[in-house]
Amino acid sequence: MDETRDTELGRQLETFGEPDHGPGYWPDVRLRMAEAAAEARRPGFGHRLRVAFAPRWTRLALAAAALAAVATAVVLVGLPGTQGPQTVSAAEVLNRALTVYSSGRTWEADVRVKLFDAATWEKWHAYVTRRAHIVRSADGSYRETWSPVMAAGRRLDDGFTEVYDATTGKGGPYYDDEARAWIVETNPALGPPDSGTVPLVDIGTTIRALASSDTLRLDETVFDGRPAWTVTCTKGEMAGLPPSDVDWPVYTVTIDKKTAQLLRVQEVQAGTLTFSCRYSNVRVNEQLPDDLFTAPLVPPGAAVRRIDLGFHPVTLDEAVAAPGITPLVPAFVPYGYRLTRVAIAQRAVTDNHTVRARHVLALKYSRGFDDIVVSTRTIDDRNYVIDIDPCEGFDQAWSKLARTEVRISSGAFAGATARILVASTTSSPHLWAVKDGVLLTVAGGATADELLDVAESMSAYPGPSPATE
Repeated sequence: MDETRDTELGRQLETFGEPDHGPGYWPDVRLRMAEAAAEARRPGFGHRLRVAFAPRWTRLALAAAALAAVATAVVLVGLPGTQGPQTVSAAEVLNRALTVYSSGRTWEADVRVKLFDAATWEKWHAYVTRRAHIVRSADGSYRETWSPVMAAGRRLDDGFTEVYDATTGKGGPYYDDEARAWIVETNPALGPPDSGTVPLVDIGTTIRALASSDTLRLDETVFDGRPAWTVTCTKGEMAGLPPSDVDWPVYTVTIDKKTAQLLRVQEVQAGTLTFSCRYSNVRVNEQLPDDLFTAPLVPPGAAVRRIDLGFHPVTLDEAVAAPGITPLVPAFVPYGYRLTRVAIAQRAVTDNHTVRARHVLALKYSRGFDDIVVSTRTIDDRNYVIDIDPCEGFDQAWSKLARTEVRISSGAFAGATARILVASTTSSPHLWAVKDGVLLTVAGGATADELLDVAESMSAYPGPSPATE
């Protein structure tokens, strides 16, 4: 670096005035930057594997990493099989799997993930693989033990164990190679849009994305000696898009006939298997050891870096007294959901870096392994425009293509236009709307109609307790 040259160059640039870019220039720049940043974050499935299964306890969706894939599998597609008489529809099979998932209290399984990465394939003609043993509780606690990332017998990354105890709000520390320190994070976000979900990781929401297709294909097959169903559709069909020349990825899901448990999820693009996740030794609703989710201790004498992620847990009554917070809560949530967590953040940036905001209130509703996160925030960014999806992480273009727009007819956001994306590729099904500078997001295990019903029931707290349909 030539500091003298750079300083002089800076002085010369300061002599030029800023050109008149015209209306809409900066919002367009922000959108392009978000899309470029998202593209840079996904150079390939190998990178997505590293990101998706990196040891970060704040990604609660990761706790469902296998489960999310499971959910995706359950909702998406089916494997090749023999066609024959069918006594149920594809939608019924998905609903059956969703019921089993949503009503679960504990879930434990061995997971094997296989991903196609172009660079790895070109170098070794091999897939990237990783194995894990995952245990989850419906309260949000989890324990994951991941093996090293492997390709062609070569070790590409280290294994790790991740633990989070929802009853104490404490997660296990993880070691950061770059910082050369153990990282301890506190006050994590409750979910989208403030924390991301990993593609093919959130089971319940993925199933709903698949179920939104009107062209699901159901077949019978035998998988590992067990009678099973396969459900299949393309990404385009999942969003209800008309037939086109686009070679959409095909999603395949295999579901056990007897237990309705997910056995395998696959994604095929242009005839190439790009993703596969197998589940074995699945155990549901079993008694777990009391100390299973207890976080491990940092090694004595090790360097520690503590990070406050900014979402401080509170009660709704405490949120009323928080500076700048005007609690808006839903009077309706889908059947079986209950409020499990409330958090506020004075300032926050959405996980996809598209929205800066103040006075954030986030509400988490849970039903078994399903979650819905409702958030409101004051937009602190003059360059944000409603066309930018605050939840979709990688693909704003897909969000524009697959979303629907509906006018909200009642509640605090009456008159605003809601954007709804159920067939999301990088987040949960979600809705967002803006009124008077306040951004509303509803994301999680719900249908498009349910997302809209929640949005239309928003009112100031205290108010009526949430009703369920």
